Amino acid sequence: MKAVRQFGKIAAQTTLAASMLLTAAIAQAHPEITATEKMPVAGLYEIKFNQAADVLYVAATGSRGEENAARILVLDPESLAVQSEYDVGETALYGLAVNNRTQTLYGTATRTGHIVALDLENGEVKGMIGGDRAHVRQLVVDEDTNTIYASVVGSRRETDNPIPSSLWVIDGDAHEITKKIDIPGTLTGLDVDIDAGLAYMTDMNANHVVQVDIDSGDVLNQWPTGGESTINVAVDPEGQRLFVTNQGSGTLTIMNAGNGDVIETIATGEGALSVAYNPDANHIYVTNRRAGTTSVVDAESYEIVSNLATGTLPQSLAIDWETEVVYVSNKARGLGRNAPADAEPVVDENGDTVNRIIPNH
Repeated sequence: MKAVRQFGKIAAQTTLAASMLLTAAIAQAHPEITATEKMPVAGLYEIKFNQAADVLYVAATGSRGEENAARILVLDPESLAVQSEYDVGETALYGLAVNNRTQTLYGTATRTGHIVALDLENGEVKGMIGGDRAHVRQLVVDEDTNTIYASVVGSRRETDNPIPSSLWVIDGDAHEITKKIDIPGTLTGLDVDIDAGLAYMTDMNANHVVQVDIDSGDVLNQWPTGGESTINVAVDPEGQRLFVTNQGSGTLTIMNAGNGDVIETIATGEGALSVAYNPDANHIYVTNRRAGTTSVVDAESYEIVSNLATGTLPQSLAIDWETEVVYVSNKARGLGRNAPADAEPVVDENGDTVNRIIPNH
């Protein structure tokens, strides 16, 4: 797998002199979308920012039925133009994580159950981890120890050979799983308080947040969120809070990370999916997949600052921690799973895009 193409940069921005002061005031009062770019490959999933290289990566699987179309697109963080790409067509990746120190991109190859370690310098695969039908989903990287954590979604229905939900702990040097912690339930989202040695995972069926001691492998607590189809979680280690999205109820739940108490529940929008927290901007970000919006929530008052229209199916979030700019990947509406082979493709101009959002300062 190697980077195979180069693309030019695009940048365009205009302002009206007569309304300059008013525009500046609005930009300071509310987050603003400053760029939207249509991607050349369909099926966008997770987006991640590489702080060391100052580029974005977005996973694109290609259109349904299209063979060997998957790519990792490399984007300019200002214009969102595609600069290059990694051809991963034989092993489509969905979830992503970056180790800035080793310049390694990790991706979940959900179809095969592997986690792929991709060398960002030369595009070569350094490791294939796991397999055996595991539904690998969410990744977190501890760059200091080069440890990767992964959530594995278990079987949602009773079968003769069920796959357990679990937390994988991976040695990033050896590209080996050093620990598998099997946990009853249907685990989807994952975030890690690295200093505390605690993992927080969401159980989509039970609508719980599960707190796991990574060293011992013990499940310490299971806390109800009060939402439906609890899907993802972001942890605030300093404030000891959890930010949890509930896709079924379209809500964001703020919880105490120590005892699981629900602090606040906020209706963000239908299909609340991904969540990210930026303590410097004092914002929580939520993509509302079915509503076609991204909510910006004040992390102190818990009031919604903005609901930004970010495309057909907003998918995932990435933050540039130096500039505090936020990026949203957005999937297009496509043919259903049972669509006939000769069905006309769906044309969705507002899908398969990436948005760039400047936060409130």
